Amino acid sequence: MRTGFTLALAILATAVVASGETGTPVTVANINVLNGIDCFPVRGDQCRLPERLQLLFQHLVAIGCPDIVTLQEIVTQEFALTGVLTNTAACVGPLADALGLLEQGLPSLAQACGFTYRVVFDPAARRNPLALPCLPGRGTDEELILTRYPVSAWDLLPLYSPVAPFFFRHVLHARIGHPVGPLDVFTTHLDGPFDTAPCGFQLLPIPGLFPACPAACQGPVCAGRECSVRECQAKQVAAFVEARHHGPEPAILAGDFNATPDPLESTYGEFTGRGWLDSHVAAGHAECDPERGTNCTAGRVAISPNGRSELEQSAPNVHERIDYIFVVPSAQCGIEEQGTGLFAAEPNPFLRKHAQCGPVPHPICWASDHNGTRATLRCARSAAQNFRRTAW
Repeated sequence: MRTGFTLALAILATAVVASGETGTPVTVANINVLNGIDCFPVRGDQCRLPERLQLLFQHLVAIGCPDIVTLQEIVTQEFALTGVLTNTAACVGPLADALGLLEQGLPSLAQACGFTYRVVFDPAARRNPLALPCLPGRGTDEELILTRYPVSAWDLLPLYSPVAPFFFRHVLHARIGHPVGPLDVFTTHLDGPFDTAPCGFQLLPIPGLFPACPAACQGPVCAGRECSVRECQAKQVAAFVEARHHGPEPAILAGDFNATPDPLESTYGEFTGRGWLDSHVAAGHAECDPERGTNCTAGRVAISPNGRSELEQSAPNVHERIDYIFVVPSAQCGIEEQGTGLFAAEPNPFLRKHAQCGPVPHPICWASDHNGTRATLRCARSAAQNFRRTAW
């Protein structure tokens, strides 16, 4: 017998009507799902992570179950906040395993979508609960790709980190056998806390022990000045995309880049300066309005010192755009205005009549402290097809 959640997903999927447009669509959704680690010391949970992931599934079904979904901030099991320092027998937590929760929810999502998503995730980031979970490294902020179509290859590049070996950022790549042809899909989460620190900064400055600032980031190579940590990571990601992407099909680079479209900060320009398209802009959408929160993806406060969370408030509470789906152009594809922009960008729209979202016992309002982004490409086997915003 179906659960209420499964039935709700099925009803949403049935309501999605095919557009009937020509060409083969490529649909992509992206969101930073919020690991919720900061919530635990204040509230004893990850800001209702299981409920937030169920809400995310509903949002994905509502937009037609995209071919590709890219996610950031995936936690794989218990994570130490103070366990080692306080000499406790176990790490602070236990925190919910976001990877496990996602995988447990895939059968219900498959019933709603009519297909089963494949999971692309680095096995090295799957922590063993019986091992020492307090060891530094992986499993606290990982990238994950869900794909409707088969994966022929995948790999992952660790990025320069000023806090190695305690934490690394990375970019995850998968080559997907989409009907339009092999698609290279990349997802990453660039640095935020050390965004202004110069490349070369190291929390533990022990020469030769940890990877140094890459040569491509040294000297005045970022707008005539020394690169920041985040700008250096952007250079590494861009070089990785160019090294892995081959063929006439487009490539997708999605994620949380922790950078606004600011010409004075070269993270965004590292990608657009190569001719890669910011799908949001290419579809003709306006820039983020921080006063109204329209077209913005981030700024929502997950947890305050008093335990209140803007995830439990219906107000948008977003004021910047730092999440993107960049597209490496292809002559055979066009970005559609409809189906490109934001998703999961309204407070829980799946409630029963007269129900409200809010703190427990009310349903959660938001799936994350970020709004999601989405893009729709329409591809035809024609070299003459111009890669611009189209009216298919």
